[in-house]
Amino acid sequence: MPLEIETPLPYQRDSGCPFDPGPRLRQVQREDPMHRYRLPNGQDIWVVTRYDDVRQMFTDPRLSSALTPLTLMLPGIDDDQLEVSPGSFVNMDPPEHTRLRRTVASSFTARRMRELTPRLERIAENCLDAMEHTGPPADFMTAFAFPFPLLAICELLGLTDEERDEYIALTAKAAAGLAATAEEVKDLVGAAHRFMSDIVTAQRAAPGDGMIGMLVSEHGDELDDEEIVGISNMFLSAGFDTTANTIGMGLLALFDNPDQLALLRDDPTVLDTAAEELMRYLSVISATSGRTATEDLELGGVTIKAGEYVVPALAVANRDPAHYADPDRLDLTRTPAQQVGFGHGIHRCTGATMTLLELKIAFPAVLRRFPGLRLAIPREELVYRGYNMVHGALSIPVVW
Repeated sequence: MPLEIETPLPYQRDSGCPFDPGPRLRQVQREDPMHRYRLPNGQDIWVVTRYDDVRQMFTDPRLSSALTPLTLMLPGIDDDQLEVSPGSFVNMDPPEHTRLRRTVASSFTARRMRELTPRLERIAENCLDAMEHTGPPADFMTAFAFPFPLLAICELLGLTDEERDEYIALTAKAAAGLAATAEEVKDLVGAAHRFMSDIVTAQRAAPGDGMIGMLVSEHGDELDDEEIVGISNMFLSAGFDTTANTIGMGLLALFDNPDQLALLRDDPTVLDTAAEELMRYLSVISATSGRTATEDLELGGVTIKAGEYVVPALAVANRDPAHYADPDRLDLTRTPAQQVGFGHGIHRCTGATMTLLELKIAFPAVLRRFPGLRLAIPREELVYRGYNMVHGALSIPVVW
């Protein structure tokens, strides 16, 4: 069962507005932007709240991903109970990070995204067909927001229909979020590893045209099976939850801003800026797992000592008034100013282009199919995730 525990500062949201950072985070950004904070598990961290400081920490080679335990932000789980999987390069430093990240670069080129676009558009329409056939009321999260990006990432990886169904069943077990027991986390990680190991074994024998097949056919001599499993599971697990909750929370934000909803529905010229602005405004990844200082260094006017942890509070950094004019306003035409939801520098999210493509497909498709889409319950009855790296609503009942 999930642990009953206070939501740590980097994940806190405003109880009066689910899109906004918590009021304490706002205060910290104003008064103590490099804030020393003790997590509920007793670990001290630095919480980085300003946009410029977050960008700097992402590019400072003295701040290590590899030395940061996966369990830093997980209560009740010891460091030796959860280890970095081979191939999970998001948790590595150069040169291993560089070597592994390079192998997936061809899966996220502009050309590859153009090739995927008609397939993803069909997936979106199929999900909407099923939602329309079932009829209102529907839970937007289970009817569209989750299945669309899940099926999209399965398409990218090259999973068969049977494998997709198996993974969908597996994801249903992941609802506990961050505040899960050590046993639950280990069981889920083990099940995901076994699932992907079988797929990689099959693709070694007969590579497909998806990313897993590409890793086998183009990099099979330099990557062992465990690395391909780790790379694939990293994208599979990270590739749909963030996008799903951005779609769900984005719909709620558009309900609150009908002028922006109409703009996104009717004007395809705003799609590029709209996708980035929704990522900035929503910042469903409230914070990352952080970095570890390998030596004493200066960041944001304070000294971070070797061995200390820094955690970027992305939701409040993306609302930094020193960087964004009127940061609490959703403006889908906002002049592009790179938001930090995807990270920055060598660790910028490899799948960012895929996420943005999915957002540009999903919102117009939903809004055009259901022009009368609206909440089926009062807004105040919605329930949101608590202690979770990815923020979102547990359910969004809608009618049309």
